[in-house]
Amino acid sequence: MKKAVFLVTLLLTSAVFAYTDYKLGGQYDCEGNEIGTGNVFKCTLTIKKTGETYASMAICDNGNAYTGTGIYDANTHFLSSGFINPKKLDETGIAMSHVKRDGSMESTWTYINKTTIARTRCIPHEKAK
Repeated sequence: MKKAVFLVTLLLTSAVFAYTDYKLGGQYDCEGNEIGTGNVFKCTLTIKKTGETYASMAICDNGNAYTGTGIYDANTHFLSSGFINPKKLDETGIAMSHVKRDGSMESTWTYINKTTIARTRCIPHEKAK
């Protein structure tokens, strides 16, 4: 009985540590729908740890590019970010991204001047191939 309890505890602890040790960063392939039009877009997102924050850069197939800064909460696995399209300042916004166990992210976002939200899903670049 003690051996079974130990094994269950070990397995649960390993799963928890595997999840909490996940390192956010790298390249992601993303797809979502644009606010207002619903048009599908695809982007390549790069995230880098920069001290206590995370820098992001997205280059999209519709010609848009975004830079941002985020704060990651390792307890909840959410990355909260602000972002801007330097060529279209009205495309300044906020995003909340849930980092999943498999490394993918599901984001809800909006532009600061809008009252609706959109969603985007990102998969780590190496898993998208």
